[in-house]
Amino acid sequence: MPKILFLYLKAFSFTGGIEKFNRNYLKALHELSVEGYLHAEAFAMYDTEADRRYFPKRRFKGFGGWRWLFVWHAITKAHQYDTVILGHINLAVVGILMNLMNPRIRLILIAHGIEVYKPQRGIKKKLLMKATQIFCVSGFTRSQLMGNHAFLTLLQCVIFPNTLDAYFIAPTVLEKPAALLQQYGITANTRLILTVTRLNSFEKYKGYDTVIRLMPRLLQSHPNTLYYIIGKADAAEEAMVTAIIQQLGLEEKVKLLGFVPDAILQAHYLLADVFIMPSKKEGFGIVFIEAMACGLPVIAGNKDGSSDALLNGKLGTLVDPDDPDAILHALQQLLSGNAVMQGRYLQQEVLQHFSFAQYKLRLQKLLTGRVVNES
Repeated sequence: MPKILFLYLKAFSFTGGIEKFNRNYLKALHELSVEGYLHAEAFAMYDTEADRRYFPKRRFKGFGGWRWLFVWHAITKAHQYDTVILGHINLAVVGILMNLMNPRIRLILIAHGIEVYKPQRGIKKKLLMKATQIFCVSGFTRSQLMGNHAFLTLLQCVIFPNTLDAYFIAPTVLEKPAALLQQYGITANTRLILTVTRLNSFEKYKGYDTVIRLMPRLLQSHPNTLYYIIGKADAAEEAMVTAIIQQLGLEEKVKLLGFVPDAILQAHYLLADVFIMPSKKEGFGIVFIEAMACGLPVIAGNKDGSSDALLNGKLGTLVDPDDPDAILHALQQLLSGNAVMQGRYLQQEVLQHFSFAQYKLRLQKLLTGRVVNES
């Protein structure tokens, strides 16, 4: 039975796409351990505790930001493991040191997105050269990684897509929640566009600003439309977005809802009529599959990993994120009821491809030697 160590940054002390990935990766490793396929342990650089629903305390150690203690603990344990999985390329130094301590160790790196889009140098490049395998969350992430590093091969870079959360329960009633309609003072006939993303002044690629600027034109054909943006915003980005809203006189049409807990996020997907995020550098986009699992039609950019989440347009509408007219046309089509796929059928397709059960099965095959390389 292979002994595996998963080293990662955060899973439970922050909420984001990578953190969601890490939580479900931990859950899959734990279940595979219980089922006897492997024995997995995990060290977290920044978490102090693990949610026991995802990973047990007895096989977990959190270092709460004590980085060098984390590194030291990992390298002194190198001889105890057959495989080390690095949850982020920023852990390259740990992987290289563990490889020095145990040259026979199998090194696996998880590549999410923007962190690997540029040519890597120094210790990070050395890690790519040493890695036995790299699990890329999308074909776009793999193409960016391989395009900048000619020494990498298709066999080495395996596509390992994201998943719905292990505890995600697909809604059985695909209707707008009455409680939210009342909370926001809208009716079931109001057409609602939704984006869920972190609003970060250093990330200028999500596309919500483009959607805001399109609202005056969209309202000419669909006047009963609102645009809600869910996600924590830093001060600079909130000021920038608010300024756009005010300049266009959209205070009653565009709302920044801030952070919404996972417990009520699903209800907001059900409240909406269209989900949109015309991004340019998304590694995958878990929010797309969450929205579609609630039967919500989706518009995404066609220049990044969003295409993988939408199965290259089978599940939703892909648009050029640099073409406002194309984005506007897609919104008009979906608000008019002309979605590629929606409702119960869309939900079933998403669950078939991106359920946690499928995710765990892929991981089992990869870690136990039967490699599935989706092209």
